[in-house]
Amino acid sequence: MKTTGRVLRKLLSVTGGVWVASEVVDGLRVGGTGGERAGTVVVLAAVFTAVVMLVPWPLTRMLGRAVARNQRRMAEEPDWNSSDWEFFAPMRRHFLYVGLGMVLSAVVLTVVGPAGLWAGAELGAGLGLDVELGSGLKTLVTAGLVVAAVDTVLLLVLAVPLKRHRPGALRSLAGFLLCLTGLALAVAWLDDVEATGTRWLTLAVVAALFHMRFQLTLTLPVPGVASLILVSVNALSLWLIVWLTGLLHIDGFWPLVGTVAVMWAAEWPSRLANAAAQARANPPQPPHDPFWPDHHFPPTPLY
Repeated sequence: MKTTGRVLRKLLSVTGGVWVASEVVDGLRVGGTGGERAGTVVVLAAVFTAVVMLVPWPLTRMLGRAVARNQRRMAEEPDWNSSDWEFFAPMRRHFLYVGLGMVLSAVVLTVVGPAGLWAGAELGAGLGLDVELGSGLKTLVTAGLVVAAVDTVLLLVLAVPLKRHRPGALRSLAGFLLCLTGLALAVAWLDDVEATGTRWLTLAVVAALFHMRFQLTLTLPVPGVASLILVSVNALSLWLIVWLTGLLHIDGFWPLVGTVAVMWAAEWPSRLANAAAQARANPPQPPHDPFWPDHHFPPTPLY
């Protein structure tokens, strides 16, 4: 039952993502009457969902099992007589699995998702539906990323009623809304930044794409350096979004940096909330007592 609910929520959120993509991506056209468009969107969403969930599933399952085994090994008592290479092997595997997970996520976003959307468009055209998806690689990737970004935001909305996932979903939604607010302020304040098409829908899509990026946490001893590096990484992410989708027009380097700086500053409360949640989930451990009970010394009598 849980799996069925998860699939239905995924299908519903992807349906919203396909509809938004058909509105903002020039290469994706869904025509016909209102009912015909709705049917076409559902067909595209069904194929997209099936491809995205089933194609990477074997690799995802293998990676999940490997991570679980490695976590059990890390929880075991280490062999203090082993070599340094063997002692740190679980930690090396942990970072390897994290990297593989990031690579798999990137492949799903940029290859599997666009392929699923293309397959849905081909099936819809074969069924006589009025749908057209441009054959250019840039158009395919853009449409797939827009569907994935909107899907991510809508899944957060659907997770709010679930008590178990509510706190994390609310924090992530707040981060998205703050990111959208920062982007809207940048468009309003900066002369060389403007949105194309339907303004608020375009800004929401760009903010969803930007919010979907890999978020880094960096702490350095020199004041301001970590913030400079993070703003630079975010500027690169926004530039890639602008270059790929064409949904936002930013004329020049400094307007790009200014836009990212406003968005990064607007997200500051969300970063504080996430840091506080992580601190609550991982409270500091009490200082280690070197004498009791590890070495089983009897307690000193008080009389």
